[in-house]
Amino acid sequence: MPELPEVETIKQTLRPFIRRILIKQFFFRPDMIKGNEFEPESLIGSRLIDIIRRGKFLVLRFDKQHNLVFHLGMSGQLYRGNNDDEKEKHIHYEAQFDDNMSLFFRDPRRFGGIWLISDLEAFFASMGPEPLSRAFSADYLASLMQSRKAPIKNLLLNQHIVAGIGNIYADEALFAAGIQPQRAAGTLTPDEITRLTQAIKKVIKAGIRYRGTTFRDYRDGNHQTGDFQKHLKVYGRKGKPCLKCGNMLQYIRLGGRGTYYCLQCQS
Repeated sequence: MPELPEVETIKQTLRPFIRRILIKQFFFRPDMIKGNEFEPESLIGSRLIDIIRRGKFLVLRFDKQHNLVFHLGMSGQLYRGNNDDEKEKHIHYEAQFDDNMSLFFRDPRRFGGIWLISDLEAFFASMGPEPLSRAFSADYLASLMQSRKAPIKNLLLNQHIVAGIGNIYADEALFAAGIQPQRAAGTLTPDEITRLTQAIKKVIKAGIRYRGTTFRDYRDGNHQTGDFQKHLKVYGRKGKPCLKCGNMLQYIRLGGRGTYYCLQCQS
């Protein structure tokens, strides 16, 4: 599933669409619309004024307070192409702009969705702070972890606590902080919470710097793969030696998610 670094990279690579006018759009699978506060037809003739990201959501902000919100689910892609390009399989939405360029939303597994939203503040009201924001601090994290018995990884994946972290970056951050993913959140010491907060920020920044992680489906807005998979320390490395201590990495299922860690380097 595309996480914060992947969606941020898509946002950055789609910025050439800003200031362009939407002239046509095609919903090839109308069931991909998960909610609408205005009719899709009212977007035609609107100018795209900004592209923003919130957690794992990407928002195309048009004038007239119209916002097209995308969630990429497990396999979703958003990328640029020419209006007359031959369509790939599993294209569910196409937006054609006045510069002969189109935005394509492709989602083979169809876990993603599109929302037509006027009030973004209300739509995102239940989401936690962004991990790179000042609001996400060791004090903030500590205040939510007191006496919590849930595994720390499960809390990091909770979008109400922190927005945008998924399986890959949770495992990488916990390794960088030296904390086992199954540790009860309430058992972390203040020093460990500080290390974890710093590790999350560092790993997310690295993910953005290397343009996201591609194992299979993820592509940026130019339909190019990311490079962070070349820099992963634990995720996807089941049975391989830890790059720090040389012991074999462990793999468990935690909250239904495949989880990778080092028994020696994480406590």
